[in-house]
Amino acid sequence: MSEFKIKEFLDRLNDLGLMLSASRLADGSVRLNQWRGTNYYENQAEIRDMWTNHLDGQDTRMQDVARYLELTQARSRSFQQS
Repeated sequence: MSEFKIKEFLDRLNDLGLMLSASRLADGSVRLNQWRGTNYYENQAEIRDMWTNHLDGQDTRMQDVARYLELTQARSRSFQQS
């Protein structure tokens, strides 16, 4: 990925067995939550490489991913309630 694309990044992690969700904290920041799927452990090295290459030390990018997840989760909940 030369240009970071959040959706593609999240789709790839999901395919490898790492699902992410977001939670709003009391201070207004957004936290990333990690959920391990059944194939997580067999893909752990690739997941760790992706995480290191794209998110480690890049707080702004991590917050962008968290906000993206928060928005898509809110849309999903709103759609399900309709």
